[in-house]
Amino acid sequence: MTGARWKVTAPAAPVREQPDNEALRGKLESQLLFGEIFIAEEETAEWLKGHCAHDGYAGYVEKKNLTQEFAEATHIVTAQRTDVYRDDSIKSPIRMTLGFGAQVTVKDMGEKFATLDDGTHIYAAHLSSLSSREDFTAAAEKLAETPYVWGGRGGLGIDCSGLVQIALARAGINAPRDTEEQEKAVGQDATDKPRQRGDIVYFPGHVGIMVDDKNILHANATHMKTCVEPLDIVTKRSDGIITAIRRI
Repeated sequence: MTGARWKVTAPAAPVREQPDNEALRGKLESQLLFGEIFIAEEETAEWLKGHCAHDGYAGYVEKKNLTQEFAEATHIVTAQRTDVYRDDSIKSPIRMTLGFGAQVTVKDMGEKFATLDDGTHIYAAHLSSLSSREDFTAAAEKLAETPYVWGGRGGLGIDCSGLVQIALARAGINAPRDTEEQEKAVGQDATDKPRQRGDIVYFPGHVGIMVDDKNILHANATHMKTCVEPLDIVTKRSDGIITAIRRI
């Protein structure tokens, strides 16, 4: 059982601190997106204990959201969200909605629709090859107006460190899940330099990405969404404290 690979089959699968959906603080810690891999170390009838393959984040995931029978992913969703259709037509019944960061296995890439390994279809322009790269700030901007969800990591709902982690991943940069670890590991110190687009600004328990020299994009519980605000306003809301500024 140790080291068994399981693939996520739900649009998003909660990664919990404890195997208890009802415990307020046995809480949602992070999230695995469709197609991502969970490495299981222990198994019960309903839960798997292990860690997320992409960042090592440990916790419990419900088995109903996972499978051991899968093909390796080939593409990633790079639109904020996209629908999975039964047929290659926008008039076809929708089987599932996936968010930015979901990973799929494409069997045939058509001019308008991609056919997935299970025979369903996704609008081709909403996908990129897993090996492709893009500017991480531009990737983060695609998630503007995404609802704030504690522990969220994708286009269906996201938190502040999830936004930074998944945006950096599109640039081929691996980042830890939580803000405290991120600010030690990501980029180089830019505290004493003039602000610029792409600077990652850390506050106590919070983080965002500068879109220019004055404004920051961040997923936040104040507005319960991802939005752009003046850095000065966000800093004031954090009692004037900036703990780190990192530059890639």
